[in-house]
Amino acid sequence: MIAPQRVAPRYEQPQPAGPELRRIDRVRHATKRRTRRTRRRLHRPVFAVVTLALAVLVPLLAYVALTASLTSLNYSLARAERERTALVDETQRLDERLARLQSPDRLAALAAKLKLHDPHVYAVVRVPDPKQPQPKPTGLALLGAWFGGPNP
Repeated sequence: MIAPQRVAPRYEQPQPAGPELRRIDRVRHATKRRTRRTRRRLHRPVFAVVTLALAVLVPLLAYVALTASLTSLNYSLARAERERTALVDETQRLDERLARLQSPDRLAALAAKLKLHDPHVYAVVRVPDPKQPQPKPTGLALLGAWFGGPNP
């Protein structure tokens, strides 16, 4: 036989009626809205300061970057102009020297100094064709060249 046990009585909470439940939900929702609104109000000045700082700093940084880029381009342009001027001067100097060295009067004076004269008889001399270079052996032919093949 099973002995009877004592069980503590349970008191059940009465369930609120339909309109009461809706009122609790509205109160809970209103509380959440109020805390959210308060939190937003606290963060609003920080957001305004950050937005103002960004609105001022972004165009200022863009202006500084563009000015730096323009300055760099101006320096590059000045350097290129300086190099171009130096190259034009060098070219003119070398052209003058070349013209001076190739002048007919100077060449005639040098020929007279070396006792050169125009030839009386012209001779035709044949120059033999140059030998074609032999390609270096590769692969198995390389092994044959190493081990007793004919040396060119």
